[in-house]
Amino acid sequence: MKDRLEQFISDNRDQFDLYEPDEKLWAGIEANIQGKKTFRIGWKGIMWRAAAVILIFGASFGIQEYLHQRRDMMAGQEENEIIRNIPELKEAEIYYTNLLNEKISQIEPFLETNPELGESLQQDLSELDSIYGELQKDLRDNIANDEVVEAMIQNYILKIQILEDLLEYMDESSKNNEDENAGVEI
Repeated sequence: MKDRLEQFISDNRDQFDLYEPDEKLWAGIEANIQGKKTFRIGWKGIMWRAAAVILIFGASFGIQEYLHQRRDMMAGQEENEIIRNIPELKEAEIYYTNLLNEKISQIEPFLETNPELGESLQQDLSELDSIYGELQKDLRDNIANDEVVEAMIQNYILKIQILEDLLEYMDESSKNNEDENAGVEI
């Protein structure tokens, strides 16, 4: 059947090409094809898109920060609640915090004259504070409560030991200075 149709079309080709389409029709078709091929964005379009991207990033950053602060606030409340529920830890924290404050007040005059020791002390105490924060997270996660509480108390004891060692160093240093001054006066 195909062969007969092809034969008929090829025999009568001239009769099919009797009418030519109007030039205006071809110009319109060509304009539509070219119009769809080119995609131009002006400066206004680029600026609107950039503003939208910045707005989306800014909003997502703001939401993320809000959620992060809220999560930190809730974690802080949980830590305080845990500490209140463990009386041994609460008492130890009060006792050792007061003892630490007392030792620091004794050391402050010496640290003013020796700022390098103050920086070293601050670095050591900051490191111990970060360890204490990790222990609080462990306590919040309920990992071996007794061991974590003991480690937290040991952390305080270590801070106090550092301060006592510094006080001993201050005493030895002041005695050496007095001995040198006494030797010079003679």
